[in-house]
Amino acid sequence: MPFDVNPDKAIARFSELLIYETVAGNDDEFRKFKNAIKVIYPNIARVCRFEQIGDLGLMYKFEGKSSQRAIVLMAHYDVVPAVSDIRWDWHPFSGEIVTEEHGDDKSTENGEIWGRGAIDTKCTLCAVMEAVEHLIEHHDFTPDYDVYMCFGGDEETEGKSAVAIAAELEKRGVRPFLILDEGGAVVDAASIGLDGLFALVGIAEKGYMDVEFIARGTGGHTSLPVRSNPLVTIAKAVNQLENLFKPVDNKPFRIMQKALISQSKRMRLKFRIVLKSRLIRKILTSRIIKSVPEIGALTQTTGAITLISGGSAANVVPEEVRAVGNFRIISGSSVAQTLDLIKKALQGLEIEVNLLSSSEPSKISETSGEGWDMLKSAITQTWGDDCAVIPYLMFAGSDSRAYSDISNHIYRFSPMIMSKAERERIHGMNERISFNNFIKMLEFYLELLNPKPKGEK
Repeated sequence: MPFDVNPDKAIARFSELLIYETVAGNDDEFRKFKNAIKVIYPNIARVCRFEQIGDLGLMYKFEGKSSQRAIVLMAHYDVVPAVSDIRWDWHPFSGEIVTEEHGDDKSTENGEIWGRGAIDTKCTLCAVMEAVEHLIEHHDFTPDYDVYMCFGGDEETEGKSAVAIAAELEKRGVRPFLILDEGGAVVDAASIGLDGLFALVGIAEKGYMDVEFIARGTGGHTSLPVRSNPLVTIAKAVNQLENLFKPVDNKPFRIMQKALISQSKRMRLKFRIVLKSRLIRKILTSRIIKSVPEIGALTQTTGAITLISGGSAANVVPEEVRAVGNFRIISGSSVAQTLDLIKKALQGLEIEVNLLSSSEPSKISETSGEGWDMLKSAITQTWGDDCAVIPYLMFAGSDSRAYSDISNHIYRFSPMIMSKAERERIHGMNERISFNNFIKMLEFYLELLNPKPKGEK
């Protein structure tokens, strides 16, 4: 293990932080978690300045040799509920350390740590804290610049902690040259014809919008004809919205394409031909967008109706039916434009459309400068020079969007190799992380904070 870290101790401490059920509303569990951090990381408690921002925001300042510059390392320690805990192989809040292969899953050779938050994102919080604790304890380390460790306790619900922390940093005049939060990961791209590892780094996030749809009618008994059934109106609205959004040219996708083209030497011949021919690329991209949801999400606004309510009995036509849709807005568009498009699509239907909540697409971070170079260097030092760094547009939201006013260098990257199966466990059953992945995360943050000379192992 590089940096003379004791992996067993790091894994044991991480396991302890997974036992706390930090789900919204469990105030006592949040209190226990915050107290546990103080005990587990005594050197951070001794050296770093801690402040609680709001009810759930945790901010540590690791003061550097100069406070003229700063970076921010982010994570959130709240988790979603584990409703079906009886179906988990290990209890979701046991922090179980499993050192033998379990069931039919042969994905790891030397163990996994189980629990809600193992990937999303107590692992990140713990890896950051482990790195700083280690550097203080064993290397008497002081960074060249201030390092802020900022952890939100309500990312899965309201995200107010991140807003409050960002506002406090802005008030103090802190303008970080690097902000790093959860996001893309390292993937093995062999399945799509590419050689080696690719690190996907989010440089922007799509916008977010919840929209309410209400259809009303006179109601009545099902034995009599009803002219206006609000259920039928809602059904027509859902159908109208199904294929409403089309692919559009957007800056993050162009940046991603350019980065992929630069890696054409690592591709099979047919992929090289596609990338080098603008016409073929345009034709095939449009086809891929239609057949591969992940690619489609990079190029267009997406949306789905997620809630429908109404009706009181099997033999009664309801007077009112309500539906709610969630939409993710592509970069370059806006909440107003998307809402207008939805309303135009529903013209002719007697339906009320209300905006419930929204946030605009984030700013697009720069893919140059000291922060970007530091991030790229830490990635290649951790996973090797052949790991290509590819910017992309993040589909989901993160706390980092709250920091847009204080930095143009916000990156969304979860430093781990993540398979499709692991992605599906986020917010799902049997969430867990391998020993290898967790230790690599720790190595990444050590490299980011205290990089070794190029080529040194």
